[in-house]
Amino acid sequence: MDYEAAVARLSSPTLFAILHAAFGGASEHEAAVSAEAVRKPFWAGFSVGFALTFAAALVAMKGFLASLFRRPLEKCRPLRSLVATGEPVKMALVVRKDLKMSNGKIAAQCAHAAVAIVEEILAFKSTTTTSPRSALNPASALWVQWYDAWNASGCSKVALQCPDEAAMMALAKHARQMNLPHYVIRDAGRTQVAPGSKTVVAVGPGPKSLVDEVTGQLKLL
Repeated sequence: MDYEAAVARLSSPTLFAILHAAFGGASEHEAAVSAEAVRKPFWAGFSVGFALTFAAALVAMKGFLASLFRRPLEKCRPLRSLVATGEPVKMALVVRKDLKMSNGKIAAQCAHAAVAIVEEILAFKSTTTTSPRSALNPASALWVQWYDAWNASGCSKVALQCPDEAAMMALAKHARQMNLPHYVIRDAGRTQVAPGSKTVVAVGPGPKSLVDEVTGQLKLL
């Protein structure tokens, strides 16, 4: 079968004409006609291949450019929030001194407070993936904006102290009246303090002027 196919190809008019032109002493006109018969299919195939390759490259480049520009735009969103606040954003962590907690216990309680308030704000933020931000109440929408600015600027925190539970709850009430994010930690009581003890209140993240209005009179821890 392969032999018959080879013979058929050799006997084809185009190939025969080329061989005859090369070795049989054909005229220049016959040689030119034979070369043209080969040249046309070659350039047609080349053009089609080039067009398909170019189209595939365009598709690949489109995806690459989209991902290239998407990442900077995502990074700009929290920066726009930072500009919108018009001032630095921070979080205050206020610790009760009358509980006589160790440094390690204080560090753990402050971490609990910071994580708790961030999780609460992120819960608000997650609703924006299924509904417009305008669907949030004004306070929670501001909390999301402040969080974005705080996160973009390094998550500034300050550790402060208050004398007792009454002072701590007064701070929490003041923060609530000002629509500032806040969270009071109630310890499980496994070590050092009684179960349900209010150990730390987190205020913020929020604009520095607002947070300072609540905690500005307190001493550093």
